[in-house]
Amino acid sequence: MKLPRYLQVALLATAVAVVWSHFNDDDSAPVTPQTMWPVTSHQIKQTAEPASTLRPERIDLFPSPKADAVAEQAMPVEQAKAEPTTPDLPLHALGAWWSDHQRIIVLTDGVDTWPVCRQCKAAGKIWLGSEPVKGWKLTAVKQDHLLFEWQSTHAQHRLELGELQSEPKQ
Repeated sequence: MKLPRYLQVALLATAVAVVWSHFNDDDSAPVTPQTMWPVTSHQIKQTAEPASTLRPERIDLFPSPKADAVAEQAMPVEQAKAEPTTPDLPLHALGAWWSDHQRIIVLTDGVDTWPVCRQCKAAGKIWLGSEPVKGWKLTAVKQDHLLFEWQSTHAQHRLELGELQSEPKQ
């Protein structure tokens, strides 16, 4: 089998480059020696302490019943009684689009926008059961408001629509 001319040239150029790099002794770059300073035990202790404070606590993924009892006793009373809080709804109504007496509400979180519609073909549309922002699920669409649920506590938050309730008159 005969190699094509371009492969023969490429193979020859590669062989020449390998031989040249093997025998070429580059003396133009001076080597600078690096001095190593001895490390004292005092320096080791100082560097070890910040590393341990930056490392997060280990969490036991499969705790035994005894470990649960010890953890509950060690937990402060204030922390034990703390209830999960519901954050503010990060969405607000940006506007509405009316077409054939049907309303499409546009929501935003300041970065992204989502149309709220059941049958439209818009990209990124949301409807009942959708979660436009992590943790907030749309549960109801009414004439005067949208109802969202915070998933971790199942708390309901009502987003009033104000002027977006009815189609504007021309």
